[in-house]
Amino acid sequence: MSTLQVQTLQGPTSGANSNTVLIPDNHKLYAKGHVVQVQTYHLADAGGSIDTTSAAFVDSGCKVTITPEFSNSLIVCDFIVPMSVISASSTGSLLTRLLLNNVAYGNNYTTGYMRTSDAIFTSYQPTVFKTVHSNLAAGTPVEFNLQFLSGVSGQIVGLVHAESSMTMTVTEIAQ
Repeated sequence: MSTLQVQTLQGPTSGANSNTVLIPDNHKLYAKGHVVQVQTYHLADAGGSIDTTSAAFVDSGCKVTITPEFSNSLIVCDFIVPMSVISASSTGSLLTRLLLNNVAYGNNYTTGYMRTSDAIFTSYQPTVFKTVHSNLAAGTPVEFNLQFLSGVSGQIVGLVHAESSMTMTVTEIAQ
């Protein structure tokens, strides 16, 4: 194997690809700030609510596993449910938590908390969070798993409303 050492790499200054360095599809370029890989869980249509009455954390079904290619990468986890719901007849609160390899990340309010806002009307709001992780071992899979519960046992809370979706995207960014 030979090594080409250059101080600056620059694309042509004019033409269709001006100021662009092209890398063929079957080759990789690793540079700080570039996306190394993306893993996603997406549920486009829940086909019914994803809810619980349990005061103990239950799995939401949303899991993503990523195997970092580099130990100094940033691993960014983005989660969004456009519409979570608590019925007006419920006194429960919706609490979520993120597990990394079966260990809770952060404190109780790191990934979301929703309480009913009115005893007359059903409450709707998004459940959204972003977490950033570093120093994860290269070549070792990391599982992100979202769980949720009802703050009051027996009271129903919905992580995903029947007409909503759920997405978790985990991205490795080179550093």
